Amino acid sequence: MPILNRDNVVIGVAQLINKKTGTHEFTSKDINVFRNYLTFCGLGLSNAQLFELSIQEYKKNQLLLNLARNLFREQNDLERLVHKITTESQGLMQCARCCVYILDRSTTSKKTEDIHFSKGFDMVYGEEFKVTTNDFLENSRYAKIAFHVATTMETVNLNDITNDQALAHLLISNGDDTFQLRNILCVPIMDSDGHVIGVCQVMNKLNGRIFTEDDVAIIEAFSVFCGLGIHNTRQYENVLRLTAKQNVAFEVLSYHVIASEEDVQRVTSVSVPEANQLRLYAWEFNDMVLTDDETVLSSVRMFIELDLPKKLHIPHDVICRWVLSVKKNYRPVIYHNWRHAFNVAQTMFSMLTTGGMNVCMSDFERIGLLIACLSHDLDHRGTNNAFQAKVDAPLAKLYTTSTLEHHHFDQCIMILQTEGNNILQALSPDDYKLVVRYIEVAILSTDLALYFRKRGEFQKLVETNEEHWSDPTKKELLRGMMMTACDVAAICKPWEIQQVVAKLVASEFFQQGDIERNQLHVEPIPMMDRAKKDELPKMQVGFIDSICLPLYKMLSDVDPGLTPLYEGCKQNRDNWEKLQEEHDKLKSLWSESASQETLRKIIESTKPELPANNLVSAQTDSATSLKVTKTNNNNNENSSSPSSLPLKEPKTVNREQQTATTPTPKSPTIDPVLIATIHANKGAIDTIRGQITELRHDVDQLRLQINTRKRSTISTHPPIIIPNPSQPPPSNLPPIPSPPSDANNTRRVSKSNANNTNSAAFSHHHHHHHHVGQPDATGRSSICNII
Repeated sequence: MPILNRDNVVIGVAQLINKKTGTHEFTSKDINVFRNYLTFCGLGLSNAQLFELSIQEYKKNQLLLNLARNLFREQNDLERLVHKITTESQGLMQCARCCVYILDRSTTSKKTEDIHFSKGFDMVYGEEFKVTTNDFLENSRYAKIAFHVATTMETVNLNDITNDQALAHLLISNGDDTFQLRNILCVPIMDSDGHVIGVCQVMNKLNGRIFTEDDVAIIEAFSVFCGLGIHNTRQYENVLRLTAKQNVAFEVLSYHVIASEEDVQRVTSVSVPEANQLRLYAWEFNDMVLTDDETVLSSVRMFIELDLPKKLHIPHDVICRWVLSVKKNYRPVIYHNWRHAFNVAQTMFSMLTTGGMNVCMSDFERIGLLIACLSHDLDHRGTNNAFQAKVDAPLAKLYTTSTLEHHHFDQCIMILQTEGNNILQALSPDDYKLVVRYIEVAILSTDLALYFRKRGEFQKLVETNEEHWSDPTKKELLRGMMMTACDVAAICKPWEIQQVVAKLVASEFFQQGDIERNQLHVEPIPMMDRAKKDELPKMQVGFIDSICLPLYKMLSDVDPGLTPLYEGCKQNRDNWEKLQEEHDKLKSLWSESASQETLRKIIESTKPELPANNLVSAQTDSATSLKVTKTNNNNNENSSSPSSLPLKEPKTVNREQQTATTPTPKSPTIDPVLIATIHANKGAIDTIRGQITELRHDVDQLRLQINTRKRSTISTHPPIIIPNPSQPPPSNLPPIPSPPSDANNTRRVSKSNANNTNSAAFSHHHHHHHHVGQPDATGRSSICNII
């Protein structure tokens, strides 16, 4: 009778043979008793099977767990890992032989002819583990089966080698192969992406048995762990290889980033000028009068003035080499270059000394702040953090927040760790870590996103006026605000310097905007849109109101010695606002929808001395002036030694004649013809406006030149700079002679020429800062030359 389980599935058969009693025949009663008995037998057998299956699963899980534990302990060497795999395979599958094949890692193609084994490992029961030869990988029947599995990515289980017809051609034994193959189980080993990276073979089940479906399930689960182990080991080897490449690249980079010994010898052989001669204590400090070597010496002087080399035992040649190396690692971008970093450091020096912040800072904090200021924009590319993300730059993948700031800090540490540049070499390990922490926080604080995040907290501390900056967390907040204040301190400089710096910043921003529009095909933000360059005054006012004024007001509340920064910022805001108002007036004037009344108000507010009834005359005079200018330039081009003075008389005569011949209207109404003429002659009006702008600039330069010559006591040919009226320029700095003027170079000034002149001066300033502001007859407008 059948033995059934609870699902009425036959799980066995029971037989009763030769009844001994009675008629020796089984009755219906015997059948019923037997059937009822087998019901209990079915339950017992089912439970026994389930228990045995659970025991098997437990053992299998324990084996796989131990395998995984052992595999992940051997991730630093592939051969030891495969040795562990073969040993575990033989114990798990109870087989006589195990082979593992590793695919060539350089093979990315899935074509059959491109699949090759790079290594093979063989272990026979009772023998030593060995690495196979290349001949074994290419010609052995075991490798052929493994190649078939690698290409088909399917498991092969052959329990009767002699009767298998499908793969018989692969199982032909070589003459020197004495191993008697009875059955073989072969599975592919895959990585996490599903790519075959190897093949595992087990052969000849012990005790004459065959490989069952349970064995297939176990070996497939086993192959998953093998795949993870082999993949991780390969990744570990790749990391070691990349680390070695990185170390080589770092050695090469270190050689090129450090300053040359010639530069170090040149700087160390010169005595460091005094701080007063360099005017390092002044809020109005101007780096444009210094050469590059003088900026390096000035940087060293800042450390000396704070007595840091003496207290922290920094050799003079080391600090000179470090400053030169830092300077060398700044790229020649328009604004975020070495000069900007040097100015930021000088502002920090002034805040510590002149501003009085020195009393609440330790020596470690002082050197950390100076190092951070000089290093805070190392390797700046002239683009911001958002741009790095837009172009998917490697830096953006490396750092998700404060991308460039993290890179600047990394470059700073790289230079410090380079031989001969570690100015912190005398510190203990704990002190070194502390200073590096100060540097990191300070450099990251130059990210304006962090400034906005922390400004509210700092404002609360300032308003309560209870903090004496003894708490480390609050002190860190103060240092961060000081770094931001130094980073944007150009907004507090005298108006002449502020204008130059603002044009530098705007030029760098516009350059990024051009890249975004032309290469990335996205519209830049207004601040970086060259088409909106006329809105620079408005953007400057917005920048001052949103960032600068609140910051400098809080710092002036912390220490009144920092008030000059706040006052300078306010003064420049007023200057930018005036320029904005002028721009708005001109914009309204050029608008085609402007009414007569609007034009009247604009003209009356701008030229109160010009009556409304003379507007037509003034318009005609402007046209006459244009003709005079054109005649002037034509004369200059045709004459070898032109003189602009005789042109003044015809201009006056024309104006008088024109005024005399122009009838005076009886009512002060604006002639509609005038409005149409204004809109029809925008080009001429723009030319006049360009001349007026250049004339203003040239008059300012002439005034500065006259004042400088009056104050100069250095030589009969002093350098033309933007000086501080309260103190003469340093006497130890070499004078920069003015180039001889050439009257033959008098040029016609138009709007396009004015723009070209400004661009040339802009580029010249970037490469030779100490020439900025130098008056030159060749660079003045024709109107100025007439004067």
